[in-house]
Amino acid sequence: MILALSVLRLGGKLGVVLFVMITGYFMLNKEFKWARILDLSKQTLFFSVVMAVLAYSFAGFKTVLLDILKMLFPLVLGNYWFPTDFAIVLILSPILNTVIQSTDKKILTIGLVGLIVLVGFPIVTPDMKNSIVGLVLAYMLGAYIRKFDLKMANVKLIIALILAVVLTIAITGLLITASETSAFISSFKLFFVTGFNISAFLVAFLVFMLFSQWNIGYIKVINFVASTTFGVYLFHDNRSFRIYMWHELIDPTRWQGANLILGLLVSVVIIFLFGMFLEIIRRSLSKGALTLVGLVKGLYRKRNIEVSKVV
Repeated sequence: MILALSVLRLGGKLGVVLFVMITGYFMLNKEFKWARILDLSKQTLFFSVVMAVLAYSFAGFKTVLLDILKMLFPLVLGNYWFPTDFAIVLILSPILNTVIQSTDKKILTIGLVGLIVLVGFPIVTPDMKNSIVGLVLAYMLGAYIRKFDLKMANVKLIIALILAVVLTIAITGLLITASETSAFISSFKLFFVTGFNISAFLVAFLVFMLFSQWNIGYIKVINFVASTTFGVYLFHDNRSFRIYMWHELIDPTRWQGANLILGLLVSVVIIFLFGMFLEIIRRSLSKGALTLVGLVKGLYRKRNIEVSKVV
């Protein structure tokens, strides 16, 4: 059970790497626009404020001046780790795109593999903490796939994916067992399922390649759900509410055995759906605000025209 729950942690960084890979894939040939940073800031601000209100309402969360400032300026003051670092990667994207576009494939391949191995293995530190480095590598990996239009047989990808997951589970199991008698191994027993590890990059690469080669066409429901995932993240990873949510509302400690897995799966579905609901509300409010601004501008122009005719 400990091994199963530990391996589930791989999904966290796997999702992050895939999200940024997709960004790199589609932004390789696009111009940088500050509007993307502004949209990211507005979305993060909405969830930052809403979650702070929920934390105060349900958990009686006490705030100090720094908490209020983080709530109002979440992107600048790092109220969430990912949006702030992701914004930095977006700002760096013109430089990263230039590097991808102007570098020889062989040199770029060696460089990316070398950096991923350096970051993804416990060579320099037991746990790589520099998230910006991890996100930059994920961005460049997605852009690299787009630039050279990489293709692999689906059968090979599936076999490689299974082997990568099995190997990750086996190594993690061995490290967990060995950590009971070794303080040194205990320091990185979960290295291959947490942080920007080699497993996250490898599995993300294989999953990305596999799905990028499947032509499933345009499915409105899938695209809509996918477009809400960032909002779901902002809901469930809010610092002021997530502890209360997991420890009080959900409280996995009350479940044992199969009930633990089932309870966690149901909790994930509920969290995802509620995050989607909040994101839909945010979009509706944003759309309504834009409509109102457009209406006010239209009335203002009409009034000016009428005044000019009188004059």
